[in-house]
Amino acid sequence: MLTDDELRQIMPNCAAARRQDYLPFIQQALQEFEITSYLRETAFLAQLAHESGELRYMEELASGAAYEGRADLGNTQPGDGKRYKGRGPIQLTGRANYKRYGDLLGLDLVNNPTIAATKEVGFRIAGQFWKLNGLNELADQQKFETITRRINGGINGLPDRIMYYDRAKRVMSRDDGAAVIAAAGAAAGSADSGMPLCPSPYLRQGSKGDGVRSMQQRLKDLGYNVSVDGDFGPGTNAAVIACQQKNGLGCDGVVGPQTWAALWAS
Repeated sequence: MLTDDELRQIMPNCAAARRQDYLPFIQQALQEFEITSYLRETAFLAQLAHESGELRYMEELASGAAYEGRADLGNTQPGDGKRYKGRGPIQLTGRANYKRYGDLLGLDLVNNPTIAATKEVGFRIAGQFWKLNGLNELADQQKFETITRRINGGINGLPDRIMYYDRAKRVMSRDDGAAVIAAAGAAAGSADSGMPLCPSPYLRQGSKGDGVRSMQQRLKDLGYNVSVDGDFGPGTNAAVIACQQKNGLGCDGVVGPQTWAALWAS
């Protein structure tokens, strides 16, 4: 998993306080959107470093007025240009994109566009964009220029992006993703193990369904005080965090491969 020291070396101009504040949310996005191998992490972090100015910018400096009336961005209502200006570490722009990514993430970005610039949401948008546009697969093939074109629409800033990419590859350990991958494999189970597949997308507060019910039953079997109702509410969230803390995992309440594996390894 990405460490503070690795992030410091990749983005040396990022203020320490900001870096440490953002790190848990970057880590969460890496896990949620399967950016969990050496090649995926290095490509993602390089692009993030360039696009955000080493995490300095979570909102476009311009007013957004230049986007007014841009039908290709879905800006059909008066004021949409400024309202849906670029936000987040990859600069989500335009009403249509705010609607699309809000729907994918279960967030109302159309009526609350400014939350796209927050650490809690911005890195999830970046991760969702990365996965949705096939950038994990391109990173596996080291097609960095193609990744740049899908993010930028061209190759603007390519030398700077490559500089960060080379730096990230020197800094990151090729084993950084191994624990997550191993956990995912363990959680996936087999016909012999009887362990259920880790749900995708990962479970978090607000999730509902059979995956939640299966997790709740496992938590209950392990002695946690949780209702088995298929609704990932505050009580389930508290039980998940307690389980993560017990197993030395990041206590974010998100049930990804590591937490899922820990549940069935207990």
